[in-house]
Amino acid sequence: MGNIVLIAEKRIDTEIGSKSTRKLSRKDYIPAIMYGLSKKPESIKIRSKNFKDLLKGQNVSSVIFDIDIDNNTKKREAVIIKEYQRNPITRDYIHLDFLRIQMEKEIETSVPVKILNEEISLGVKDGGGVLQHGLRELHISCLPLDIPKFIEYDIEDLEMGITIRVEDIKISEKIKVLNDPREVIVSIIHPTELKEEDLVTEEVEGEEAEDQEPELIGKDKPEEGEEPKEEGQGPKEETAGSKEETKGFKKGSKKDKKD
Repeated sequence: MGNIVLIAEKRIDTEIGSKSTRKLSRKDYIPAIMYGLSKKPESIKIRSKNFKDLLKGQNVSSVIFDIDIDNNTKKREAVIIKEYQRNPITRDYIHLDFLRIQMEKEIETSVPVKILNEEISLGVKDGGGVLQHGLRELHISCLPLDIPKFIEYDIEDLEMGITIRVEDIKISEKIKVLNDPREVIVSIIHPTELKEEDLVTEEVEGEEAEDQEPELIGKDKPEEGEEPKEEGQGPKEETAGSKEETKGFKKGSKKDKKD
């Protein structure tokens, strides 16, 4: 599938900042920034409805857009979504970070792992085991057009006590998996093992809670050595992948990222 054309508009100075962000949201816009390839960052805005329509059925981490700013078709730039923020209640996108890319050069991103036949796997259906998920996405490197929507793994024949790790996932030779090969994707364990693990976790958390000082409510000042967050740098709500989303990508160049 080719790149998806996304219409954007430049933001003026009065449309930059947290208060302006809320005003843009009320007008059905998503504030965004586009950076990368050693070019000057650009503050832009996207029509929320148009963006959601284009994203339907897509994995946010794997979509490649051709950004068209102010209908300047001659200067379209290929981008991927590097980071994003969503409203925790409405799930609406409230900020987008677009990273410029070159179609002939490999990029790093994250894609979801889709586990098939969980309910009918041997260890669960016949053995009475409990499915435990490890990684829910893989960090990969490949050419932009080779980014998959997701990576599937069928566990219908997975038996009790068997663990599937990153090294067990078969994937196209065009894609490099950057995770530790020994990281766990999924396993089926006996229910008693799960209960014992949960009990140990609860005991440890309880001990840690006793050692912690009460949280200060209404604390506005940043901690010593901590810098205030700028627009577009707040916590994300996912997951492309998402350690950050995207756990998603590794952080891009922050030097040229400015809202």
